[in-house]
Amino acid sequence: MLKRSSHIHRSLILDAIHPTDYRTLTIIHCCDQCTHFDSKNSSCTIGYNAANHLRERQEKNYELYGKLAFCRFSEID
Repeated sequence: MLKRSSHIHRSLILDAIHPTDYRTLTIIHCCDQCTHFDSKNSSCTIGYNAANHLRERQEKNYELYGKLAFCRFSEID
């Protein structure tokens, strides 16, 4: 019998972005652009995992899939 993990792991939701929009619009999509981002520690001040939303990771996701992972709690300055 398989033992089930007590932790639920949600997959990251990636949203498709049209290439023209990606090139021409200022899309807020990285932790680096958010008020809640602590650049000294590369972390989110409200406790979310910033690893998947950092600029380098986001750009790689876009190059591979044409999609970005938006943080639903992003606040811009």
